[in-house]
Amino acid sequence: MNTPAIHPRNIEAFDRYESLARQTALERAYGMVEFDLDAHIVSVNPLFCNMLGYEPEALVGQSHLLLLPREQHVEHALFWQRVLNGEIHSGEFRRITREGGTLWIHATYMPITDEKGTLLGVIKLAHDITSGVLAKQRVELQSRLFDIVVAAHQSFLLDRNLASACDTVFERLLSVSQSTYGFIGILQYEEGNPSLYVPSISNVSWDEQTHAWYEQQRQNRGGLIFSKLDNLFGHVVTHNILVCCNDLPSHPASRGVSPRGHPHLDSFLGIPIRHKGEAIGMIALANRPGGFDDALVALLEPLTTALGTLIHARNLEDERSRMERVLRFNAEHDFLTKLPNRSSFFSQANVVLEHIQRHPAGGEACCLALIDIDFFKQINDEHGHLAGDAVLEELASLLMQAVRSKDLVARFGGEEFIMLLRGVGLEEAHAIMERTRQLVERHHFVYQQQAITVTISVGLTSYQMGYRRMDDWLQCVDQRLYEAKRRGRNRVA
Repeated sequence: MNTPAIHPRNIEAFDRYESLARQTALERAYGMVEFDLDAHIVSVNPLFCNMLGYEPEALVGQSHLLLLPREQHVEHALFWQRVLNGEIHSGEFRRITREGGTLWIHATYMPITDEKGTLLGVIKLAHDITSGVLAKQRVELQSRLFDIVVAAHQSFLLDRNLASACDTVFERLLSVSQSTYGFIGILQYEEGNPSLYVPSISNVSWDEQTHAWYEQQRQNRGGLIFSKLDNLFGHVVTHNILVCCNDLPSHPASRGVSPRGHPHLDSFLGIPIRHKGEAIGMIALANRPGGFDDALVALLEPLTTALGTLIHARNLEDERSRMERVLRFNAEHDFLTKLPNRSSFFSQANVVLEHIQRHPAGGEACCLALIDIDFFKQINDEHGHLAGDAVLEELASLLMQAVRSKDLVARFGGEEFIMLLRGVGLEEAHAIMERTRQLVERHHFVYQQQAITVTISVGLTSYQMGYRRMDDWLQCVDQRLYEAKRRGRNRVA
């Protein structure tokens, strides 16, 4: 069987077809760019233009630097020289689209020579790997955020200190979010007025004065307190709303120009930290390259949830501690006058008495005064029991004004009050109680526009080593009070 000969023209056509097919396949699979020796674009295929968002005529003649992020410009000359020296470079590269967005490509840069080996230019083949790179970055960031969440819980469980837990995560939060500035704030209320307690914050002080203020606040309060919330970050907690703004002057809550010297803020993200839908704090971030977006908000959601749990736990502990303090105070103090009650007075006085008895050589002088309101029943009968209560409250306040911080004052029961005057002898104590008696006598007691005459009788005695118990001392001072009443009341005996 004879095989028909292939005509040379047919071979030439086949080679051209094969070459064209190969070229077409490359053009459809890869973005292709031809550069001259100075790294200027000579030609570009449609696929590459589509990836970057440019028209071909907008790229031809432009430098390769047009497509590179600014931070890569410094190393570009060295990179290009290595390619011109014959090196083929392949790898993942970040490029900037016409709209300023980020494009990730896998690209190969190949030097092109003629038959004689003369360098003619550089060919670049590239394909878009943005989705894969972003997915990988998202997984890595999620892993880092998980570590941050774990660290926050561990820190809080270790010492129950929320400020410490916030500090543990703060710097890592800035790193993960690529933010220059930020803070973590906890919403609190004083007399119904909201403010932000900020345990963790970037130091944006711009002079010695503001730096000193920062440091003072940290030392005295463990952080900063922002009481003025009619601003952009305050809008987050007062309205319980996410604020994502890459053009600060355009936001209605923005309050215009920052103080002179304050670092410029060009983008802001404020995320409310919530518990059961209620804002209890916030994360604030500022100045992220390329601005903030919903993707970052979604990424940070586990952290905001974790912080919400920790803040709520701290709030519960604070409330429990507050209730315990209230209960302890109520158990130890008189409900009406807020002075220590009889039981509390004896507990404290016995400690003093025990100290004196154990250290007799110290010779600490102490005096005990028992005070009784003269004719108190008459006040109740003439003006009513509410008036009597008002007199008791006001007298308690006067007694607290009359004594020193180291003295003990308590409501002993009914219309009687008791004082333990420390570090004074009988003569000095008598002078103190006489001034107190005169203070009460001169004071204008008024209830519902009715003047009430109030005087007191005082029994006073100094401590004697013969007193073995508080009851012994009390029995003696009670006798002195009886003597003051017997001698006409309104006096110190």
